Amino acid sequence: MKAGSTTTIISGHEGIRQAHGVIQPYIRETPVERVGALEAGEAEVWLKYENLQVTGSFKVRGALARIATLSDKEKRLGIVASSAGNHALGIAHACDIHGVPATIFIPKTIDPSRRRILEAAPVTLEYVEGGYEACEKEALSRAVSEGVPFISPYNDPMVIAGQGSVGIEILHQIPHVDLIFLAVGGGGLAGGVAAYVKAVKPDVEVVGVSPANSAHMFDIVTGVPGEFTDHLETLSDSTAGPVQAGAVTIDLCKAFVDHWILVEEGDIAAAMRLLFFERRLVVEGAGALTTAAYLKEHERFQGKTCALVVCGGNIDPNKFLSLMSAKS
Repeated sequence: MKAGSTTTIISGHEGIRQAHGVIQPYIRETPVERVGALEAGEAEVWLKYENLQVTGSFKVRGALARIATLSDKEKRLGIVASSAGNHALGIAHACDIHGVPATIFIPKTIDPSRRRILEAAPVTLEYVEGGYEACEKEALSRAVSEGVPFISPYNDPMVIAGQGSVGIEILHQIPHVDLIFLAVGGGGLAGGVAAYVKAVKPDVEVVGVSPANSAHMFDIVTGVPGEFTDHLETLSDSTAGPVQAGAVTIDLCKAFVDHWILVEEGDIAAAMRLLFFERRLVVEGAGALTTAAYLKEHERFQGKTCALVVCGGNIDPNKFLSLMSAKS
């Protein structure tokens, strides 16, 4: 844990426990599985299957935690959100449960499988040209003009608390864990899980993983000058896109992420194929980041028990089949 982190540990772990209690009736405690096919030397490798969560991603945890805090007036007026897909699915599910109207801004280029599910959900969709940044800008403007809450996929303490419930489950399921690998986009998952784990079991190390093509949080946390950063398309579209200036997750990632690993597009595709052919898992690009990172630097983790969070499985079937049939 880095110096000064006690100031941001947010009596946090208790808030995360409370959020977990609120959302438990509506989520799955996703299973963990030890996977020998990934193990090298004396390492012990476990996968945490958030791809089997009720909406196919961990994002529903944060959405449920935040929607539960709305006042009766806010629930009547509704909320606004922006998303590249998985947060939208979580918001739609949470709002359906609690009877809250929702308007969600999503890119026109959203994954077709996510689009189909959202179009069948009881929410209003606004399609935006461009990526997540454009969606967020439009959503924030709408929230201000209509006087309703904007629910960020990451820059919201209650959303972070909901995502942190993944850490509660990991420590319960794998009490001897040494390292937890987490995909990092806006940092909601990494910030929430790390804040909880560092408060309860500070010796556990947190490894943040991002695609090299779009490592916005890594660039911010490590101070990479803007002129040296190129942000390109990536298979890990769920972690792509810029981080909102001043986001609360920035300090959390600075304080609690012990190591960073960036993975190339070929690494991501290879990890997706390995998970499918070894475990019959259908995962999206972001869901394969932690496996790709472990495989890339496995020699560093000899003798350690590693938990790799498979954060999501929402991917268009045609795209997935194409990747599976491609030569490695």
